[in-house]
Amino acid sequence: MPHYEPRQVEIRFEDWSRIPTIKVDGPSSPHRYDDNGTLCIWYPNDPPEQKWEFEDGLLALINHIQAHLFREAWWREHDEWLGPEAPHAPRKEPAKEKEEEHERSRPAPRRRAGR
Repeated sequence: MPHYEPRQVEIRFEDWSRIPTIKVDGPSSPHRYDDNGTLCIWYPNDPPEQKWEFEDGLLALINHIQAHLFREAWWREHDEWLGPEAPHAPRKEPAKEKEEEHERSRPAPRRRAGR
């Protein structure tokens, strides 16, 4: 965006996760985790039209990130967050969160018939 500083964005899908970790350089905001610049970009319980899902594709994810970064820049200038906000709770440890997601995505074990 012409008026704002460029940002370095890192999108990672780790350990077969379908949920990315998105890190961005630059100043913090109420919608970033303090530890490393990871974006708090949507709430897990948001309806599908308000968040990115794996099936939406990479371009849609980039569009979500771009909109989020614009909202951050606007907030820094005007002290107003554009768009919906969700309650913020402490984030789970990334390894635990990914482990739980992996368990949910595994097929159920087959049961033997008869015995």
